[in-house]
Amino acid sequence: MKNPFKYLKQDLSVKNKEYKKLVMQTYTIVLRLIFTGGFPFLVKGIFYAILGRKSEQHKAFTHGSKVWGNKVIEYTETKIVYSNQISIPETGHMIFINHVNELDFPFDCCVINKPYLANQVIKASIFAYWWMKAMGSQVFDTSHQRTIATSVHNLVKGLKDYSYIVYPEGHNSYSEEIKPLKKGMIKVAFDNKIPIYVIVKSGVQSLQIKPKGNTIGYRACGLFHPENYSSWEELRNAIYDSMISEKKILDKEILGN
Repeated sequence: MKNPFKYLKQDLSVKNKEYKKLVMQTYTIVLRLIFTGGFPFLVKGIFYAILGRKSEQHKAFTHGSKVWGNKVIEYTETKIVYSNQISIPETGHMIFINHVNELDFPFDCCVINKPYLANQVIKASIFAYWWMKAMGSQVFDTSHQRTIATSVHNLVKGLKDYSYIVYPEGHNSYSEEIKPLKKGMIKVAFDNKIPIYVIVKSGVQSLQIKPKGNTIGYRACGLFHPENYSSWEELRNAIYDSMISEKKILDKEILGN
């Protein structure tokens, strides 16, 4: 496994100096919080883990991630705006949201505050992988047919207690543009009749240019039930079209575009 900071530096090799510095500072905040504001949640999480009380453990670490998100908001002097009412389903849903860059996570941890459905790439970063698992996140391993089946089984089982954040574009876009949605999680949702609650955000790209004093907005796009669509492609297209149209509204409010 890789040191998380070396892992970040690899992905940031083509980015400007100020942005790279901001990303490193954002993740360094985690280490400070372990011994300050995040310490009570770390202790609670470990205590519940020792007792085998997984639900309480996951809640403690998930709440701890919100402490991180709030500290990053404070540090970057970011204003968070809600364009409409966002009602995050507590359990049984995938929460789709667009993926911009490495700074998505603290803001999404704060606003959505749910465990993630993460790609197996996250295993390369020791601490990030440990904390995400401690939150109750599922790592979706697509390396073999067997691991895919196991991942789907774990996801369906986990949905009884949680909803999961998913980045359906599958990678950082480094832009405000919604990229084409990957097949994987949409087909899993369609095949297993998992409802999808969709959100878009705007303004994160601004952090790549100006590290402080930005506005980031969130807007709900609504709920999508797979049984209302004849194929996963139709479901994907409906979600994508909604994300595009709702993001235009949000961009106008946040970016003036």
